[in-house]
Amino acid sequence: MDLDQLDLNPRITAAVKRGRLKSVKEILCYSGPDLQRLTGLPSHDVQCLLRAASLHLRGSRVLSALHLFQQKESFPEQHQRLSLGCPVLDQFLGGGLPLEGITGLAGCSSAGKTQLALQLCLAVQFPRQYGGLEAGAVYICTEDAFPSKRLWQLIAQQRRLRTDAPEELIEKIRFSNHIFIEHAADVPHFVVSSTFRPQPSGRSSCSRWGPHCED
Repeated sequence: MDLDQLDLNPRITAAVKRGRLKSVKEILCYSGPDLQRLTGLPSHDVQCLLRAASLHLRGSRVLSALHLFQQKESFPEQHQRLSLGCPVLDQFLGGGLPLEGITGLAGCSSAGKTQLALQLCLAVQFPRQYGGLEAGAVYICTEDAFPSKRLWQLIAQQRRLRTDAPEELIEKIRFSNHIFIEHAADVPHFVVSSTFRPQPSGRSSCSRWGPHCED
């Protein structure tokens, strides 16, 4: 899409073109700091740029239930479910976590919300035949630091927990390389982090995106 179609100050558009960014999708492949380096724009201008790009791609069309149902019939791959890696939970959820919207998980402290989010970060990396998406995950921390110790414990137990998948397959998956961690300490940062997801550069990496896990 032509960058001139974005609702931006001409000064920002000109800086983007000088940075040799040719499309809206390309803009969203970079983090905020990378865009500042490429365009020479200050942080608040980069946030305006990212918001305009993400809103344009997201669109605002209201869809009826019938239209959504028809889309499901025409594009079944876009309406599949993500396995939680637990047959009991998958059965309870009708096959796993739905992907065509936002799923909220609520519960009291120590109910297991964070544990489930971490497990999803691993489950999404499995091949589709084992309930995954062969993708990565974004984990947005809104309170405490990322529970890296718990993640490594889960990774170490995948061979025991995922008896449905061959051990040699589990050993080949580099789980920690496909989880992007973002810290959002306030509401504006959280909104921006949830609206777009840049491709990491020099940070915790993730090749293709599956679920966004917020804690």
